[in-house]
Amino acid sequence: MIQAEKCVTESAPDVVLLDLSLPDGHGLGNISRLLQAGPSVPLVVLTGTDDERLAVQAVHQGAQDYLVKGQVTGPLLVRALRYAIERKRVEEGLKREEAQRQTAVFREQFLAILGHDLRNPLQAISGNAGLLLRYGGLAEPQRKAVNRISISADRMARMINDVLDFTRARLGGGYPVMRARVNLHDVLRQVVEELEVAHAQRNFELSLSGNGWGEWDADSIAQAASNLVGNAVQYSPEDTPVAVVVRDEGEGIRVEVHNQGTPIPEERLPHVFDPFVRGAEGAHNKARTGLGLGLYITHEIVRAHGGTLRVTSTATEGTRFWMSLPRAAPKGGPAS
Repeated sequence: MIQAEKCVTESAPDVVLLDLSLPDGHGLGNISRLLQAGPSVPLVVLTGTDDERLAVQAVHQGAQDYLVKGQVTGPLLVRALRYAIERKRVEEGLKREEAQRQTAVFREQFLAILGHDLRNPLQAISGNAGLLLRYGGLAEPQRKAVNRISISADRMARMINDVLDFTRARLGGGYPVMRARVNLHDVLRQVVEELEVAHAQRNFELSLSGNGWGEWDADSIAQAASNLVGNAVQYSPEDTPVAVVVRDEGEGIRVEVHNQGTPIPEERLPHVFDPFVRGAEGAHNKARTGLGLGLYITHEIVRAHGGTLRVTSTATEGTRFWMSLPRAAPKGGPAS
């Protein structure tokens, strides 16, 4: 029996014919031992006792079929083995379907909690803080306190949105996009203008060239670009520029975002698009916000468009992220 367990563990056979009377075995207990060694291996029990009760127990414990010694013919054995393989295949398929169904239920419940149960009270906090700032007639200490509440609520809202996007991408089989004909130059121009307002002390350099038209999800591309440019701001000194360059590449468009901040450590570069991973460390980015999901979400957005996202980072050349986006949906599905 020990040898049989080792064989099942190491070689993963198509089917196992198990003799319940093996000398070092324990009858029906052998079924549990073999299934622990190979949970996905089909099992046919062979016994010398024509006992229907024993047959039912064997099947209940995980065997696919039951044969009696002395009554086994060649055709019967072939049929039993084929049946066991097919039945196990169907069982495994049903298990996968149930696991997928439970994942879908969990995803919907989780999204509902984030989208409603957490976001709604947060919107109330943010809205009322805004009203107090606008009409409250607050003294300066009170205004500062309410302003901190407003800033924290906005940061929490961004975190919730990131987790929502992460959950959709991770549990939903990819980031959902709705394509429409759009000029990417207009999208990038608006992204940079919004960040110029939020970071008035920074110098942004935007360069647009060639044909900007294509079929993209404008909102998600704007989110991806905003993540990249926002990261460039966060991880670079205030007296250095952030450059955004959009190039026409014929069948697609390339968007580059460059800064002169502390380089991303070489050992971290292969994992920079993983969830909950941050980029560079440095004195200018002590006040880190968010959950470390921005680059992961950006990667998933680009991937959903059939594009690629790359990064280089050195002390001499700075850090450069670029996303290459085909102008239309690829026929073979999203790129990896």
